[in-house]
Amino acid sequence: MGNKSSTIVNSITSPISNYFYGSNGGDLGEGADGEGVLVGRKLKANPFVRTRKSSEFYDEDGHVAHEFYIEIPGSKRRKMKAGMMRIYTNLKPQGEITLDPPRLRPELPIILCQV
Repeated sequence: MGNKSSTIVNSITSPISNYFYGSNGGDLGEGADGEGVLVGRKLKANPFVRTRKSSEFYDEDGHVAHEFYIEIPGSKRRKMKAGMMRIYTNLKPQGEITLDPPRLRPELPIILCQV
């Protein structure tokens, strides 16, 4: 019963670990402090993310925000309520921003919890 689920998990995680470590595999040796360490595996990809695309925008005045709104005044004659209207025009994306400190990639196949 557990054989099928192990096969599925291995097929899902193998391409990810091959992306980070290559397809040559590696042995699990014993480190100086008695913990298991990977021997013979070298990282192909960097496990850290140093930049990311920002989801914020600049408006004409140079302000930075995720969304911009203008206030719409109400009118008693037209029976129109006051409200807010989102602005979609004349916005420039902020672009790439650097992360300080760097983050770990979400697809990194290593468990970082020590029990």
